[in-house]
Amino acid sequence: MGRVVIIGAGLAGLTCAKVLAQAGQRDVLVLEKSDSPGGRVRTDAVEDFRLDRGFQVLFTAYPQVRRHLDLSQLDPRPYRPGAMLAQPGRCWLLGDPLRDLSSIFPSLLNPLASFGDKLKVLQLRAELARRTPEQVFQEGLGGSDCSLREFLERYGFSAKICQHFFYPFFRGILLDPELASSARLLAFYFKMMAEGAIVTPALGMGELARQLAGHLAPEQIRYQTPVERILVQEGKVRGIRTADGEEIPAEWVVCATDAPQARAWQAELCPHAAVPIPTQGRAVTCLYFCAPFSLTRGPYLYLNAGGQGWINHWVQLTHLSPALAPAGQHLYSVTVLGNPPLGDEELAQACRAELQTYFPKAPLEQWRLLRVYRIPFAQFVQPPGFQQHLVLTFSGLPGLLWAGEYTHQSSLEGALRSGEQAAAWILQKSAL
Repeated sequence: MGRVVIIGAGLAGLTCAKVLAQAGQRDVLVLEKSDSPGGRVRTDAVEDFRLDRGFQVLFTAYPQVRRHLDLSQLDPRPYRPGAMLAQPGRCWLLGDPLRDLSSIFPSLLNPLASFGDKLKVLQLRAELARRTPEQVFQEGLGGSDCSLREFLERYGFSAKICQHFFYPFFRGILLDPELASSARLLAFYFKMMAEGAIVTPALGMGELARQLAGHLAPEQIRYQTPVERILVQEGKVRGIRTADGEEIPAEWVVCATDAPQARAWQAELCPHAAVPIPTQGRAVTCLYFCAPFSLTRGPYLYLNAGGQGWINHWVQLTHLSPALAPAGQHLYSVTVLGNPPLGDEELAQACRAELQTYFPKAPLEQWRLLRVYRIPFAQFVQPPGFQQHLVLTFSGLPGLLWAGEYTHQSSLEGALRSGEQAAAWILQKSAL
């Protein structure tokens, strides 16, 4: 097997390199344009706080997470099952009594979801338990695919629980304000929540990439090495050229960059590709605040149950892991869908004012803005039936493979799986 060059040290590229290394392939080189691994799944140090690049969580039931990550070494800090549904002046718990007995009575007394809705949640959970994750992703509960919003209506959930729980919760996962995404994604994530925990590593999501990179020798990853061109000769990939002019020969090049960069290379090298790499994406904005006081009552996800205003959800991250902030400080993450046409300080002030309606007695003027992350392409658009129009791992150009979540689904699971698939392709072809 000849040299493999992987462009990008995000989760897809690192998983590809890890699988190859574990299979005995030593001539693997990962090239990363930034100064550390992870891509979007990085954690920045800001004034002794640890800030993920946008609010992110890890589903421990993801099949690829269980295959490629040692969760115990990440020191995962779990969210309490369910969510807090916030309305002006009051927050209601909608928990998962099957996993958290203490939530039984608060959930039963929650007026934002009927008793019939709660029974339907258990029914949906039971139906999904009989299917594998792959069956759920590809088939849902059977029948033709539809939008997430349409599925909730068909299943018989009330407008009340949809508005107060399902809509803000899945808007936060899929970054889709209209909830026009495939209903099979709802089924997949619902199953993941029922069969595992939602966690954050104690030191931030960047620990995922650090663990994956730890499977490689130091000389197998080069940072601050942007790739300028993929070299092709006689109809086959022959290597890459870096931005400083260095040419590195390779038998295989795995493009594990973000979707916009991958699409640019696809348009140049594979202009007649049957399925273009998606360039229509969903944006998200994440604001981090700090304060010397605690605002919320535990490691819960708080949802905007009213649907008005900028904020979709927020979390007090130091309830999960005090290590994310210096002593005497609390760290808060506030998520806004899209990219609002407001400056950072103006948006921060709007969020403070909005949260004041939920916590009227809290001194939110003491909340200090640490950083705002505006992520224009956080996910690719996943409408009903998108599974039938995914980009294949093999580009069609000999020697060039794609590794990115756009080959499966827009998630950490999709990124890990795409890296594994690219490595499997190389190993299979090299064995022939």
